Amino acid sequence: MSANTITKSIRLSTTESAEIGQLSTQTALSEAALMKKWVMEGMQAQKMDLAVYAYMRNQVDLRGGAIMADVAYNRFLRELQTRRVVILEDETFLDRLPGLAEAFNDDLLRQALADLAGSTMSAALVENKTLNAV
Repeated sequence: MSANTITKSIRLSTTESAEIGQLSTQTALSEAALMKKWVMEGMQAQKMDLAVYAYMRNQVDLRGGAIMADVAYNRFLRELQTRRVVILEDETFLDRLPGLAEAFNDDLLRQALADLAGSTMSAALVENKTLNAV
């Protein structure tokens, strides 16, 4: 046994142990290899679940979620899409909102878009005046 490995043990019922033995035979993997595979898959799934949950609570952005889940950025993005999580960092998101406002005949959304457009224009004017003053 390598100095870098640690043994962890769990208690199983006789039924659970028999099931592992049967699956070990069916997969041609040792019981230890099979259990390690399950632990690794479970850890990866848990990290992904925690990262998605953190993203949904705005605790991390897409890159932070990918790092937290220990996966590539695109893999994390696909996972969010698969779980139908709204991705607010989508560059086309704001462009699609007017269509949603019309589709749902939503005056509140229309007003929010008008307010956003006004504040964006105001910010651009202020920035332009600041640049011209320099």
